[in-house]
Amino acid sequence: MRNRIAALGAAAALGALMVGGAAVPLLAAHGQNKIVPYPASPAPNGAPSKTLDLTLKVPSSSPTLVPVARSVPTGEVRAMWIVRDTMTSPQRIKNAVALAKKYRFNTLFVQVRGRGDAFYHSRFEPRSEQLSRQPLDFDPLAVAIEEGHRAGLQVHAWMNTFFVWHQKRRPYSSLHIVNRHPEWLVQDKQGRTAWTQRGDCEGAFLDPAVPGAREHTRNVFLDLVSRYPVDGIHFDYVRFPSEDFSFSDYSLSRFREHMLPALTPHQVAQIDAKRARNRLAWHYSFPGHWRAWRQSLVAETVRSISVESHRMRPGIIVSAAVFPDYNVATRSKGQSWRDWLRDGSLDAACPMTYNRSTQLVAQQIRAAVAAAGGKPIIAGVGAWQMPASSAIAKAKAYRGIGAAGLNFFSYDGMTRGGSTEAYLAAVSAALFPNRVVAAPNWRRPIAAAQRAD
Repeated sequence: MRNRIAALGAAAALGALMVGGAAVPLLAAHGQNKIVPYPASPAPNGAPSKTLDLTLKVPSSSPTLVPVARSVPTGEVRAMWIVRDTMTSPQRIKNAVALAKKYRFNTLFVQVRGRGDAFYHSRFEPRSEQLSRQPLDFDPLAVAIEEGHRAGLQVHAWMNTFFVWHQKRRPYSSLHIVNRHPEWLVQDKQGRTAWTQRGDCEGAFLDPAVPGAREHTRNVFLDLVSRYPVDGIHFDYVRFPSEDFSFSDYSLSRFREHMLPALTPHQVAQIDAKRARNRLAWHYSFPGHWRAWRQSLVAETVRSISVESHRMRPGIIVSAAVFPDYNVATRSKGQSWRDWLRDGSLDAACPMTYNRSTQLVAQQIRAAVAAAGGKPIIAGVGAWQMPASSAIAKAKAYRGIGAAGLNFFSYDGMTRGGSTEAYLAAVSAALFPNRVVAAPNWRRPIAAAQRAD
């Protein structure tokens, strides 16, 4: 196992860490569960500490992205999301790959970051608690890549972005981001942090308004991209939990700073006077600007990771699981994913069209395709909550309105944790009956052109 993991790491070693001013190849610590040390006490709002600088040294500014006009190539994405429960043993991973190949799927989105933890050897986050009974040299992502590529499948690293915890107790590891920096978490209008499911907030989210939180997220993604030969990276929970977040004093002060250049001193004084009575005065004074500002914070996170990922690996596909209702996505979640497609931040989007109504979800995919500017839309199928016949009907509808592929949520739900093949057999017989279709890579022509230059 160690030799295979080392080979995977060597194939993807594309950068260095700066440690005390010296460049250390990224491959050096591969195969070790070594985490970047942080200050013993949290630094406020991402302020620099006196510890050694062990963050990835990549440009902090994002160049303007130029959308690339291209037609969708022949071939279809036939994918499944593989939830992290399956990533807990080599045999479970091998079984998932074998079933995917048997039933003519061509792409796997494997969850390797669930709650601010790692199902791979990360430099920035602790090993998942779900792997506590596995040997330390077990690297779930490395196994998935090796097995998946041997079977002819694309393997994308599925990573929850801002959603980092969901239990009443804190993570056991002192190195977990919510233990190191609880002040980086989103807060509601009363200044409270959500740790578990509450309304439409799933748990603890990092606040994109905090520079340190964005930088940590960026480092986590780019560390993986630089060391593992994945075919793509896949954002999930790349958003705020809802419009009720985040209203920490820090977020509100940052929004005030954002608005200052557009206001006269008299206007600023008026709103500051209101703020003395109501800490949310700036938010209530400019609700439209507040929404746009929240969207810009999430967009900048996606953009900066995408730019550097494509610089390091021109052929890597950057995609995201997104809310299909664009009004909800933008107003409530700060997720302006249509813009991410248009400006080149995303190579493809996966709208999570999970409603049981085939008519409704078909309308959502039709709208997504129409707004995508020619970029691929991979339709998400909520298979875990419906019979195979309903999932098949939706997939056929998606094909008829221009979806570039299908992504079933999830392998784990359809197979009951790998214990039954009946659902996959029904899907394959109805949708992929005759032959294996290679998964398309919309980045490959761009990568080839860049190499030629």
